[in-house]
Amino acid sequence: MLPTGSVVLDFASPFHLRCDENWKILGAGPSLIEHLPCDPSGKAFDDLLEVLRPQVSNASGLDQLAGQLILIRIKDTELNLRAQWRQLPDLGRVLLCSPWLTNEKQMRETGIRLNQLGPQDASGDYLMLLIAAHQQATDLETLAKKAQAREGSLAAIVEHMEEGLLLIDPTGRIRSANPASCLLLGSTAKRIKGSQVSDYLLPLPAAEEISDVSDWIVKREDGTQFKAHGSQYGIQTSHGPREVILFRDVTEEERLLLMQRSFLSMVSHELRTPLSAIQASLALVTVGSLGKIAPEAQEVLDIAVRNGKRLHDLIDDVIDLERLESSALHMQYSTFKSSELVIKIDEGLTALAAEAEVELTFQDADFELRADPGRILQVLINLVNNAVKHSPKQSTVHVCLEKDEELARFLVTDEGPGISVELRSRIFDRFYQLNHGANQPPGGAGLGLAISKQIVVQHKGIIRAEQGPDGVGSTFVIEIPLRAE
Repeated sequence: MLPTGSVVLDFASPFHLRCDENWKILGAGPSLIEHLPCDPSGKAFDDLLEVLRPQVSNASGLDQLAGQLILIRIKDTELNLRAQWRQLPDLGRVLLCSPWLTNEKQMRETGIRLNQLGPQDASGDYLMLLIAAHQQATDLETLAKKAQAREGSLAAIVEHMEEGLLLIDPTGRIRSANPASCLLLGSTAKRIKGSQVSDYLLPLPAAEEISDVSDWIVKREDGTQFKAHGSQYGIQTSHGPREVILFRDVTEEERLLLMQRSFLSMVSHELRTPLSAIQASLALVTVGSLGKIAPEAQEVLDIAVRNGKRLHDLIDDVIDLERLESSALHMQYSTFKSSELVIKIDEGLTALAAEAEVELTFQDADFELRADPGRILQVLINLVNNAVKHSPKQSTVHVCLEKDEELARFLVTDEGPGISVELRSRIFDRFYQLNHGANQPPGGAGLGLAISKQIVVQHKGIIRAEQGPDGVGSTFVIEIPLRAE
């Protein structure tokens, strides 16, 4: 037969006191009874005990202190008790008490024996042990429920995600595969589990130095292959370190991208010849070779010439970008001084900066590097031009050229509105444009930064956007090897 709640309470907390809702004593633990002057049953709380802390006028002042530590004294004795009261099922209002003893002498003076204290922790304080155990049990139950809910949510996400997910152990064996990865690999979870990841995924060398992005050739069980794109990273599990691989089939994406590039390339080349003829004709008319032109007609011709040049530049940009992305545009490497870049940027953009009421400043370490000077100049002019256009009047655009032992570093800093963290990677996508700055008129095709990125990548370097100094504006950073060839 299982013991009743009161029997368990007598053992776990022999100094307890049970009361009704009006603090009338219903019973007490065996150790407490030995130290009370009379039978406590039927007595009011205030008749036998007084509250030392907190200060309350009578026992009813304890009504709002459930679960809080209080200090009480047994009247006509020197015995003080620490206590908490709780509402326990089937037992009512219960004070769980512990003698407040600071040394062995006090124990002797109060007449308390060790066997009266019940279960104890290392300090002999069974009340704290009981309270801590109760709280730990509650916390563990709460954590277990949260963990189960979190595990269920995570399992549902993994089960229904479209990307393949593989969990790899340190020996390269696949320990887990979600349904999407089974579909992509053309196999079952049972067959995949325990096999080497190299049986299915062959890593491809990255075209760019991006640590969290990877490409693979995926070998299906039926012998077919496809290119996959995704990421790989390490995690810690209860079974030790593991690698997680997320991947997806990019065959269709690459087919559509190739179609887009082919279309743009075809249109650009087909437009270039007739556009050149139109520009040549407009040039002849504009300079008066075909007769005198009325002022009104001259204004219209000037507009046509400007827009013709803009269209020609756009076509050139599209063709250059296609060649850069397909590595068909070769770099013309030579050794030159960084000061040559500063001179040409100053010559080309000082007038634009003055017109926008923006100051252009330079800081040059005057070093030597080997790269394609024309293409590097193209990137810097594009960045400085963008910085000027996005800067408010009376502000400064600063260009810094520096180096360390292995890298040449170029920084272009403005005092404009800045670029949010979410957009700092997107701005290098083709045709992507930010909102126009204070000095930037509508226009542009959003190809400048995409071309700049490809030029830097072909120099085995990186380009990125950062927040400007003191949180103001933006800084574009280019890093290439001092000998990029």
